[in-house]
Amino acid sequence: MSSLGRRDFALLAASVAPFVYTLFDSSQGDVPLYHRYAQNLLGGALPYRDWVFEYPPYALMWLVLPGAAHGATAFRALFSLQVLALDLVVKVVLLHEGRRRPQSTELGRLGPFLVFSVLGIFQSYFYLKRLDAIAAALVVVALVSFANDRLAAAGALLSVAAGTKLYPALIAPALLCLAFERGKALRLVAGAAAALVPLAVISIFVPWWRFASFQAARGLQVESSYGAILWLMHFFGTPASWVSRPGCCLEVGGPAALALTPVARVLFGAVTLAAVGASVVCVWPRSPGLAAGSGKSAESAGSARLGRVALLPIVAFMVSSVALSPQFAVWLIGPLALAAARGRPTPLAVLAVAVMLTALVFPAPGYFTPGGIALGRTLVLVARNATLLIALALLVGEVAATRSGARTMSPPDDTVL
Repeated sequence: MSSLGRRDFALLAASVAPFVYTLFDSSQGDVPLYHRYAQNLLGGALPYRDWVFEYPPYALMWLVLPGAAHGATAFRALFSLQVLALDLVVKVVLLHEGRRRPQSTELGRLGPFLVFSVLGIFQSYFYLKRLDAIAAALVVVALVSFANDRLAAAGALLSVAAGTKLYPALIAPALLCLAFERGKALRLVAGAAAALVPLAVISIFVPWWRFASFQAARGLQVESSYGAILWLMHFFGTPASWVSRPGCCLEVGGPAALALTPVARVLFGAVTLAAVGASVVCVWPRSPGLAAGSGKSAESAGSARLGRVALLPIVAFMVSSVALSPQFAVWLIGPLALAAARGRPTPLAVLAVAVMLTALVFPAPGYFTPGGIALGRTLVLVARNATLLIALALLVGEVAATRSGARTMSPPDDTVL
């Protein structure tokens, strides 16, 4: 912070201003649910055993401090301030990271910070009221730490992020591959393992892995690619209903949804695993010249490249999942901001559109009524999911171009992953 100038402090203040009103607005988000969990925990009940907790166990540590406050209002304020503090940390990291890049203009150096800040505004409705923003912040700091050769810290941060919301684990295989390429995999693994020690201890007392069974039992969430299409088809005669799952989400019901759900789960697993594999393929050493510790290897692990690599499995997870909550858009903002300094802008621009469209999808009239959202809003939802699918196709195309270049032993090209 000491190296920040007056302009930087002004930028930071301006970037958090749009979130201030959400500390006091009427939207509660998931905060009442978190408050109840904190009360259960501090009251002596054990999660996963005495009550259903649908998140990994490290999510609980973000609820303990706010839970020690008196009353729901204080809990909400402290939880939101926690998220806001992490948001500021990420923005400071992005300001410093921008200075390290040999950009020709001041705007180029501010690019990661500006992308993160502007797209975050479109998520302000729920940004301070979801655990997703906490995990997303940890992912950004982990990627920057990795890029700056602090591999143990990167591993630890990624473990804590995955222990809060599972999705950051999708990035781990590609980072491990890059660390191995540089001859430093042990440092990454050691940091990750150290951060998972509490998880091993928790395993003695509670069956925390049960959170996975909760997620596996979910139906087609209305915001998912499958649910959105079915809800669109219901306007043209396909039987479908708008079903509220207490304490969880909104799902599409009906015969078509029941038939599609098993297929969607298989597709989800296959697409996500394929994308994780593709993220590893795109960072796999392309020639003997990329030996451990070589200059090209270090360049290939820059934060801009890591941001693009991270986007591939995250987008695949989102577009193929049976559950695609609106706040999942927060997952994209950090890697997208890092990636903005390198490569083709088209997939990043498409993802930015998806993030912005999410603000038009939720909240919306009809979301919490049995009749569901209207046709117009449904079309926006389908368009949002289509942009994610298009971005995924573009990212996969970049992987194919990268490997094609490797086969012909051509020099690395910054226009691809």
